[in-house]
Amino acid sequence: MKLINGLIKWIIVLALALSTGLLVIIFLSSKPELGTYLLRLILLAAVGFIGGLASRVFFGGLSAVVTIFITMLANLLAVLAIDHFYATAYQFQFLGNDFRLQAPTVTDGSQFLLMTLVSLLPLLLFRKTTKTNASLRKAPKPKKTRKFFSQTIQPVLTKADPRNWKLWKKPKPMAVKHTPVKTTRVEKPVLSVARPSASITASQPVTIRKSAAVKPAVKKLKLPGKLFKGSQADVKLVGEEEHVCPYCLEEVVKGDSRGVTVCPECGTWHHQDCWSLTGSCGVAHRNEL
Repeated sequence: MKLINGLIKWIIVLALALSTGLLVIIFLSSKPELGTYLLRLILLAAVGFIGGLASRVFFGGLSAVVTIFITMLANLLAVLAIDHFYATAYQFQFLGNDFRLQAPTVTDGSQFLLMTLVSLLPLLLFRKTTKTNASLRKAPKPKKTRKFFSQTIQPVLTKADPRNWKLWKKPKPMAVKHTPVKTTRVEKPVLSVARPSASITASQPVTIRKSAAVKPAVKKLKLPGKLFKGSQADVKLVGEEEHVCPYCLEEVVKGDSRGVTVCPECGTWHHQDCWSLTGSCGVAHRNEL
């Protein structure tokens, strides 16, 4: 698409240069005082200036070398078209009327040089050099956003409101101190079963007292008599019993410094001070359930 647009612009430059040369011939060829030589110079100068000016307008964004090449190609084709229809003694000799190329002469070179120099005036005069340094480029201007009437009048109304003048201060609410509430954790008495000590001696018999509330079913193990024919004596376990207070869950021993109290119903041992706190046994009995 860019190539097509560039070709169209170049054709417009060629048309303007050709039209300028034709206008010079139409209006100045009828004046005999100018002569053929002077008319040729005016023709080359007019075609070169208009072609360069048109190229400056249409191809201003290109580099200078490319713009000069495009301009001179359009100007040369315009002059060759004029020479084909209006032959003179000073026309270009390197291209004949039968479109055969020949060696260019000194006259052809001087005419082309004159047309090039005149074309450079509008092409390079007051041409701004583009700065490639990115730091020197101007920042793009921010786009202006359209403000509605409500957005314009709202700040004015806000300032005019007496509540926003800050003439008086609102009283600060009094800070209420919250005193932390201490919570005491009350431990419930846990049913404990006395466990026999691991140390077993043959001197004392072992007596295990069970709570009246808990009566697990005990199954007796019957051993076959054939395997134990020789030993008919009963096996007795002897040792010391370990008691745990159901209130503080600490061990209770005989002669304890805190005192010892035994429940008359279930036989559970208590510390004297623990029994005094509750006034009853720490194990839930059947009548209390």
